[in-house]
Amino acid sequence: MKIKKFITKGRLSTRFAKPDEDSKHSLSEEASTHHAEDNNTPGNTTHEPVGGGPMPRRVSIAENGAIAATGTQQRRPSSASAHAERRSTSTLQSSRCPFRHGTVLAGPYPGYVHGNPKRGICPNGCRPQLNSDVTQLETPSDTLLREAMEFIELYYHERQEEMKGADGFLTKKERVAAIKESIDETGTYEHTFDELQHGAQVAWRNAPKCANRKYWQQLKLLDCRDVTTNEGMFSCCVQHLAKAMSCGSSETYITIFKPAPPDLWASLLPAGGHVTHTDGPRIWNDQLLQYAAYMDEQGEVTGDPKNLRFTEMLKERFGWDGPPDGKKGPHDYLPLVIQADPEGPPELFEVPLEMCPPVHIHHPRYPELTSLNMRWYPIPAVCALDMTVGGIMYTAVPFNGWYANTEVVRDLVHDGRYNMLVPVARALGMDVDIKPGEAPFWKDEVMHILSMAVFHSYKFAKVAMIDHHTLIDMFWAWYNNEMRLRRYCPVNWKWVIPPMSPSTNQAYLGLNKAQEYTLKPAYIIGRSAFQLETNHFGRRDPEQAVKKFVRCVFLAILFKRCIARMRGRKQPVLIIYASVTGNAAKYAADLGAILRSCSNVSFFDACGVFEADAMTLIQSSTLTIFVSSTQGNGELPSLAHKFFSFLFDKNGRVLTGKQCAVLGFGSTAYPVFCGAAIHLSKKLAEVHADEVIPRGECDSVKGEAGTFYDWTTKLVTKMANNPSASDLVLKLSNNIKESNASSLVKTRNMLGSVKVEVFGGAEVRNAAALSYMTSKHSSHSRRASCDYGDVSTHNAKKILAPLEMENDRIVQIMGSSGLRSSDKKFLEGRVISREDVISSAVNEEGNEAVARKTSLLKIDLQSCGNPPYQPGDHIRVVPPNVISTEELETFVAHLSGDLSLDDHIYVSFENGDIPRSEIAISLPLLDECLDNLLPLNHFFETQAALEAPVSMQSCLDLACLATDAKDKAILDGIGHNAEQYENMTNISGMKWINLFRTFPSLAKQVSIDLLLCNMKTNHPRSYSISSCKAIVGQELHMVVGRFIYSRGGSKMEAGVCSTFLTSVEPGDNIQFKLESAPSFHHPPDPSCPIIFICTGTGIAPIRGLLQKRSHFKSRGEKLAPAFLIFGSRSSSEGLFHDEIVEFQKQGALTKIFMCYSREIGKTKEYTTDKLRSGRVSKVLSPILAKPNTHIFICGSANMAEDCQDAMRNMSPDCFDAITQEGRLHCDVFGALSPPKQSKRSSIDDVFKTCLDLEQDFESRAVSRQTH
Repeated sequence: MKIKKFITKGRLSTRFAKPDEDSKHSLSEEASTHHAEDNNTPGNTTHEPVGGGPMPRRVSIAENGAIAATGTQQRRPSSASAHAERRSTSTLQSSRCPFRHGTVLAGPYPGYVHGNPKRGICPNGCRPQLNSDVTQLETPSDTLLREAMEFIELYYHERQEEMKGADGFLTKKERVAAIKESIDETGTYEHTFDELQHGAQVAWRNAPKCANRKYWQQLKLLDCRDVTTNEGMFSCCVQHLAKAMSCGSSETYITIFKPAPPDLWASLLPAGGHVTHTDGPRIWNDQLLQYAAYMDEQGEVTGDPKNLRFTEMLKERFGWDGPPDGKKGPHDYLPLVIQADPEGPPELFEVPLEMCPPVHIHHPRYPELTSLNMRWYPIPAVCALDMTVGGIMYTAVPFNGWYANTEVVRDLVHDGRYNMLVPVARALGMDVDIKPGEAPFWKDEVMHILSMAVFHSYKFAKVAMIDHHTLIDMFWAWYNNEMRLRRYCPVNWKWVIPPMSPSTNQAYLGLNKAQEYTLKPAYIIGRSAFQLETNHFGRRDPEQAVKKFVRCVFLAILFKRCIARMRGRKQPVLIIYASVTGNAAKYAADLGAILRSCSNVSFFDACGVFEADAMTLIQSSTLTIFVSSTQGNGELPSLAHKFFSFLFDKNGRVLTGKQCAVLGFGSTAYPVFCGAAIHLSKKLAEVHADEVIPRGECDSVKGEAGTFYDWTTKLVTKMANNPSASDLVLKLSNNIKESNASSLVKTRNMLGSVKVEVFGGAEVRNAAALSYMTSKHSSHSRRASCDYGDVSTHNAKKILAPLEMENDRIVQIMGSSGLRSSDKKFLEGRVISREDVISSAVNEEGNEAVARKTSLLKIDLQSCGNPPYQPGDHIRVVPPNVISTEELETFVAHLSGDLSLDDHIYVSFENGDIPRSEIAISLPLLDECLDNLLPLNHFFETQAALEAPVSMQSCLDLACLATDAKDKAILDGIGHNAEQYENMTNISGMKWINLFRTFPSLAKQVSIDLLLCNMKTNHPRSYSISSCKAIVGQELHMVVGRFIYSRGGSKMEAGVCSTFLTSVEPGDNIQFKLESAPSFHHPPDPSCPIIFICTGTGIAPIRGLLQKRSHFKSRGEKLAPAFLIFGSRSSSEGLFHDEIVEFQKQGALTKIFMCYSREIGKTKEYTTDKLRSGRVSKVLSPILAKPNTHIFICGSANMAEDCQDAMRNMSPDCFDAITQEGRLHCDVFGALSPPKQSKRSSIDDVFKTCLDLEQDFESRAVSRQTH
């Protein structure tokens, strides 16, 4: 047995330790060699028992880094000196430990110890000590030298064999002498590259909270100690991110900037004298990549709440208030605050968005997760820690690793972060309402699914990630190896053990007695951003802050009381709207604008992420109005299903006895007209709500405006007939009776608050270049200039010198908003190819623009992050206006203000009383353009719906500007009369692009701000995806047929989006977003029999589903029978005939039934005829009887209804069961009936009618005045 003596608190202890058989010889040899070296060093002494023999009087540093005792004292020391001497001896023991771990500390990080405090951290019995105990008897230079010698001892022990052949490599004795000489002369010394890299690696190895330390030797150093400027540090950080992302974060890097000067780390030590404000270079952020957080007036936080305080500090101290485009979102990267010189100013730099694109969280088995828009940054790049190596403190050392899946999951679900636990559960259809006797096990299920989704998403994005099971198993093996070879390893148990399934591994119990302590080199917590803020900007005056707070509270209370008095006379009205394209939302806003004069109106979007607060809004309202568009063949918008299910099925009692009203929007092109509104009325009746007036049904074919205003008039009249109606309601009712509901929507109230600044294109380009040259530190300016190419410094200064003063306003705008180039809400993919599967050069009238064409488009998804999709999902495409440049130039030339397409506009809103949320609903185009510097060509080509009809309300606004009496009469007349508005629309189309052609007197009278307040946005159009990702890889296929229609008469027109898509060329870009359609997904069980029915371009989603079946077959899955009934015009127009035949050969299809409606020499046959035929009925009737049969129908809504009737006739009971059990899947579109040719009005007829209406209005006005 080997006896080891070591000092404990207040007494001498003896420890008996028996080394392992495998290592006792090597350890003995190593220890004896080490002690021999120490004993050969002058001034060294060995351990002596307390109270016996000479004791050290002063501590000095020996050459090998051990604390040596010099001088003796003949008398017995006092209690205090004896305690100091015991601390000195304990430090000497750990410093001279044969295992070379150096001094063992309990601080500064983490500051406490896990495990048994009486047990040593190594077989030598070394124990953690407080920093003050170690440094109290040392001068700062002694501390520096001791830590330097400890590190050099460790470095040469671990690196000497590998480095001894390198050029310039010194022996340990030479290196020790050089370090001592440098410290004596300069107070510090400098690490070599290899010393610094090894020190960073060992600091990672010593990090007790990290479970990924197995790869500590793979950490690569990016040496940036020569960088001295803020911009230089930012460039190094960007290069660090670029290196990390180039390998998918599979390699670890650390960027090290210059160390802090000697007086800093001397002052940080308790024995180092007074604390100074001297510091080294700093990055104020906790990580290079983090999300901002914004708090609104209601106290709701958007973004990562953890960073709310930091975001507010950026706004107050640096003027940063969100991304350059002005659109604040939950995933905005925080800019970096960098301070290279502690005495110099910190600067703010935006992280380039393209540098580290976020990872979108999704999973192929749970497509519902995609709609939640969860994402996370790809790599953890920590910069909140300092690094101490050999007594040198490095204060800016950003380093990266890779995530474990549980780290991202924890940040997503923590209630102090994104708090997504409940939203994810609801998206997955789970019941989160715990009933008595039940346990909330749904949380475990959500965590499990989200963990899989996070791991899948990172692998899908080609970014490194490790799962928590592999991580802890790997750490357990590494830890045991460390304890066998190195004999020590600090561990923080609760950080290393994974938060999910912790007891599934041996480490759970095997590490429960592990110790946590600090060994140097080490990463320790650095100064926080708020300490740095105080050091640089100073503290706020607390007395003034208190006075300001009290004043704000008093004003808030006073304001709340005033508002309460004002609103006491108004009844609360809630408008719940569900809109697909934004049309229903626009009318909901118009309704709110009308009712606002007598009611407190609140809005709720049923298609958004709903909250329980909606129930509170319903309970507090006296009238609840439902406004809904119709999707598919009479269905509610898909995104609103969950909310209305939540409302009616689980919380219907809140509507019992409640006054309600329903307004629906639909199209008579579908067999089920306004089916969503009908469904809502039925549900309201079931929960015994009071529907105060008959349901309103607005038809997009016949015109919605007239029906909307008539229904609104009835609603206000009903409100006025209530005995308890207020004077405000009665006044509104009288105003509507005397005029028209449409005249109460005052667009001009907002129009007066819109401010539009116009700048020439050349002026903006010059300002962008000038801003880049004069303010290189501003990433706003840098980003803005990128849109205009590179401008050399010499030429820019020479050309732009005269414009410096003139462009101040543009530079200011660019700094606050940036240039608008694309919408962050949409993805952008490149067209790989376009194949015209059906094409005719001209139509029957010889018009090439409206010729029939059907195209197969293949889109590359790799450029937009390769988002996931399932066959049957929808792609929503944002089309540019298919208008020639000459037409756009003519239109812009007729606007007031002498504009050109090359100009830029900056739009702002100067009425603080109108909230941004209200603008977003009522004037979506204005909201989209606010606080952005927009090129006019981009605005008119992609954002403004120039081919949409002018609304009735817009006609009233335009009538005030017309200088010709005829134009004025027509505009005023159709603005008040829905029938004449429909006639005028049928005659001229009433498109905005034709405005000045139809009403010439409006030329130079219409301003750009009026367009912003009246025009619609160019909303996206939905198409079915016609591919399976497992087959086509990083592509997306879509089949588009050009939509041809007529508004009246023989003039034919083509749809905007379909014309664009059937005309794109390879290499063009398409903006889109993906929308999940789970109701049209393939059954999870491939053994389910399937019947596919489609016509024309309805083959699109069926093709994707067949590709998925082909994929199942290639994997060896057992497929049930599948049948296809496909109708087209003729065999020459049978889409994908070869592919369909190949699917049948592969076994993805069992039987194909083709039918043609215009095949030459054959009788017309439609899909319904085929289904009613005896041959097909004989085949399909047994399939319908199977309990797991699914039916997929895609085509026109009329065809879908007829096919369902035909199958119901085959087997009524079986088909009803399929329908009730959700095994009938329909993806339908409307079909406009051919226009009637009986009677057509002319503009002169409309003019005559409008004159009669105007005279009628005037006579009524005179009558009212006389009365």
